[in-house]
Amino acid sequence: MIIELKGVEFENKGAELMLRAILQRIEEYWPEAEIALTPSQKASFKQRASVGAWQKLSLRKLYLDLNCITYWLPTTVRRYFRKWGVVTEADIDVVIDASGFSYSDQWSPKMSIRHLCGEIKRNNAHGKPYIFMPQAMGPFSDPGVRANIARYFPKAALVCARESETYKYIHDITGDFSSLKQYGDFTNAVSLVDDCFPMSNGKMACIVPNKNMVNPRNSNKRWLNSYESTLLNAIAIYRAKGLTPFFLNHEGHEDGLLISSLNEQLDQPLPVIEEADPVKVKSIIASSKAVLCSRYHGCISALSNGIACLSTSWSHKYESLYEDYLAKKLLISPDISKPQLEALIELSLNVDSSLHEDIKLKAEQYKKETEQLWLEVKRVVDTVKK
Repeated sequence: MIIELKGVEFENKGAELMLRAILQRIEEYWPEAEIALTPSQKASFKQRASVGAWQKLSLRKLYLDLNCITYWLPTTVRRYFRKWGVVTEADIDVVIDASGFSYSDQWSPKMSIRHLCGEIKRNNAHGKPYIFMPQAMGPFSDPGVRANIARYFPKAALVCARESETYKYIHDITGDFSSLKQYGDFTNAVSLVDDCFPMSNGKMACIVPNKNMVNPRNSNKRWLNSYESTLLNAIAIYRAKGLTPFFLNHEGHEDGLLISSLNEQLDQPLPVIEEADPVKVKSIIASSKAVLCSRYHGCISALSNGIACLSTSWSHKYESLYEDYLAKKLLISPDISKPQLEALIELSLNVDSSLHEDIKLKAEQYKKETEQLWLEVKRVVDTVKK
């Protein structure tokens, strides 16, 4: 059995953490299964080889999609491709898609939804399940996009919305269908590793910037002028409270440029951690005393381990996450004053508060729900297990 994984990569640590979470379950449930990944700038040959993945051949260019012809290729041709480590859509038995937020108005989804729905249609016609892992999706305003979603999403074997707003975006288009479910983020079940944080002294304050906060795609334009100053104010407050702040690069080059810009504005630049292993990244966050994070999976890494993580937001997925953890008061406003920010940081550090207790209880609840999610996924995949 070959399982294609979509929406995972090796630069964004959240996307790679999803990859690790899926690989752990594949090894547990289907140890004989093989995986396939499509080449990209963020999934090089060396990186794909590191997880033993086949290269998925993509016969797609702009609006043209010729992957349908792979089902008509002679078996001898497909076997020849395999000698070179290449498989086609016709060779795939199951698709597990964690792309999520790339399917939304903020990323101009006309082309991606067109190709996605064509793939769902073909997989359904050949009895192959298409599984959407829990991710934020939507909104969808384009009439053509909405028409494709209405017609083809119900043909997917499992469509998991990550929060109620995504569920509503989809349900308002499709209406009820049996495979539409809601589950939270599934990286919360990835186990931590020990001794991965040599700087740790019990007083570390982890700051995770996000280039998207100062990108015109951010629908909250007030952040464009206040984001960097907010982080700089937080650094000063953490230092005044006797903590040792540091930057953690959760994605790659562009977040690194933002970190460099911030450090240039500090009299005493912060240490910068660039860790390749996403599980170690999660462990570094979880072992910090304080966290201020602008990356979704960084927030998950903190909240799922009982840390009252402060966050900024550039999409609905952050508001939904913090509502789920009963922690919306930890979301920072773009016009927050320095005294207000200091009060918020003080709240996040008060481990005896009811807020901390609520976060810990929710963390345990959502880890149990993640196990239920994987039982659903296992049930679907086992129907085609070879």
